[in-house]
Amino acid sequence: MKIFFKYNIIRKQEVKVQMIDKQIVFEELLKLKNNSYSPYSNFKVACLINLKNGKVVKGVNVENASYPAGICGERTALSQVYTLGYKKEDIEFLSLYTDSEDMGSPCGVCRQVISELVDWETPIFIYSKKGFQIEMNIKELLPYAFEPKQLIK
Repeated sequence: MKIFFKYNIIRKQEVKVQMIDKQIVFEELLKLKNNSYSPYSNFKVACLINLKNGKVVKGVNVENASYPAGICGERTALSQVYTLGYKKEDIEFLSLYTDSEDMGSPCGVCRQVISELVDWETPIFIYSKKGFQIEMNIKELLPYAFEPKQLIK
């Protein structure tokens, strides 16, 4: 992947990003979603986390008959990132696929987890059944996140 600069109108700043073939990412997400264990909702979620060293960490949603015991694709992937010894500084971008007809987005729990484990400016690419939908970051998805600094020590 090539590195280039672009001006992000929403954030009003120039940012360095990798040139991504969104169609290739979409095809990878479509393959990955088939690993989802979602017999109750039949709603598949897949997440790819591209690291700055070129590695890709994958996650899918895994449901359970005891509904709260299920885990979303984003949290599956992020748990692996940290289990493998990487940190938020190592994440280049996150790509998320949901089985939505139009744009889906991370649930509230995932938004909160992403806000703590991913840099706030890290690009998040969101895909649906129709392909690429939007690029955002967690600051845009969860502008008033509960942050660790808010905890009383």
